[in-house]
Amino acid sequence: MAEDTGTPPQAQNGTAPQTGWQVLAQRIKQWPMPRKLALVAVALISIALFTVIIIQARTADYQLLFANLNETDAASVVEWLKSNNVPYKLKNGGKSIWVPMDKVHEARLSLAAAGLPQGTGVGFEIFDKQSFALTDFVQKVNYTRALQGELARTIASLGPVESARVHLALPQKRLFKNQQKPATASVILKIRPGRSLAEVQVQGIVHLVSSSVEGLSPDNVTIIDQTGRVLTRKEESGLFGAMSPDMIEYQLSVEQSFEQRAQALLDKALGPGKSMARVTAVLDFSRTEKTEEIFDPEEPVIRSEQVSEEKSTTQIAGGIPGVESNLQGNINRAAGAAPSSSRSQRTTNYEISKTVSKTVQPTGTIKKISVGVLVADKVIPATDKEPARFEPRSEQELLRIENMISSALGLDPKRGDKIEIVSMPFTEKKEEAEPPSVAANMIYQYMPLIRYGLVLLGALLVYLLMVRPLIKTLRQDVTAHFKTVEELEAEQLAREKEAEKAAREQEEQELAEIQRDPVLRIREEIMNNPVFAAHILKHWIHQKQS
Repeated sequence: MAEDTGTPPQAQNGTAPQTGWQVLAQRIKQWPMPRKLALVAVALISIALFTVIIIQARTADYQLLFANLNETDAASVVEWLKSNNVPYKLKNGGKSIWVPMDKVHEARLSLAAAGLPQGTGVGFEIFDKQSFALTDFVQKVNYTRALQGELARTIASLGPVESARVHLALPQKRLFKNQQKPATASVILKIRPGRSLAEVQVQGIVHLVSSSVEGLSPDNVTIIDQTGRVLTRKEESGLFGAMSPDMIEYQLSVEQSFEQRAQALLDKALGPGKSMARVTAVLDFSRTEKTEEIFDPEEPVIRSEQVSEEKSTTQIAGGIPGVESNLQGNINRAAGAAPSSSRSQRTTNYEISKTVSKTVQPTGTIKKISVGVLVADKVIPATDKEPARFEPRSEQELLRIENMISSALGLDPKRGDKIEIVSMPFTEKKEEAEPPSVAANMIYQYMPLIRYGLVLLGALLVYLLMVRPLIKTLRQDVTAHFKTVEELEAEQLAREKEAEKAAREQEEQELAEIQRDPVLRIREEIMNNPVFAAHILKHWIHQKQS
């Protein structure tokens, strides 16, 4: 009996034991070619997957710090990043700066504390450094510079605006108002490629500048773009009285209101998609003020009245001059009474009645309305003899539709309103492809989660397709490799016994079949299996010898 030394057979035979990797290499060499190709394909897919994940992870680790910086601000920010040992990347020609994701917020706060980026021009930080040697003129110039810089920064914060510059002309204050010159402002904008400013945004910039500068009227603000095109418009521009954006918007709202009312009636009467109504309204935006004075001579009104009355009496004195005549008793006898007189006077002033009225005509009144209605022809369904066809609507039906729309919209023929109704066949509109989902634009927000998911998926595939089969193979090889000699001999003897037992059972079965029908069985076996015939002859020879 061989002793169980616990060493592999190679060590007992005097050869060096094979390592696990060598056993694995031998096992892989014994694999069939399809299995080897599958292993190579899995390895290549895993390497490509991890390469993409690593590249994407290196790219996603950097995030945008600042974008669209001018050269001065970009140089200042880069110098600060270098001094603080913060890694960075420059993109978009040096206008965009990217830093690691975990340092974005800290870098922004630190740069803001350092006053970077400063933006366009100089702001009110110019007054942070006080100096007693500055004159009043220099202080005024610095205030103008600071105001221009702050306005430029505010305007540049708008989405379509890449950069802005503001120029202010602030005249000195005069003693008399007629000598005071108005303040003016000019703004030049650099619009981002592919973007444009709406009229509402331009007016917003105008009001922003005019409200930020004392004594500046919105009419004195001029805005141009980088091509020199004037973006501001006056309320009354040109000799032909061009309509302002507010007027155009009001006209469109009036037309849409009429169209909706007409379309609602048509949809109820004919069905959805069977008609179309379009309205054109001519509006009068002129503003008229009328003052009128009306005099009514038939009904005079007393304006003022003056009444005066006068009464007078006279007395005649008589008697002898002297003291006696003036005594009390002698006076009455000496005086003689004359008759009294009275006079009254009345003066009356009349005013003619007058009515003063002031009438202001509203703006945006309707001068004329033109309505066009398109209705679909009737569809005659197909029959066994004729295919489907279109039939125009009758004149009576079109007249009823015309009366209905005219009454609903309040059309007045005396004002010049017109309505036209036409019956025509409608063509079916082909369904257009749906636009791409908005969620596709949000993939970048979930990129970290996608990256972690890809890492887990790649690790799972590597484990299932590579690691797990290799571990299973190594376990089988190690289990079979480290058996003892006794166990190997016992297994070999068991296999030999099983083989002898199977051969003996097969011979017995063959003999039993031969005994049933020896001649026919032997002939058939000899024709089909020469080896079987040789076994039979060998068996007979042994029987004769015994």
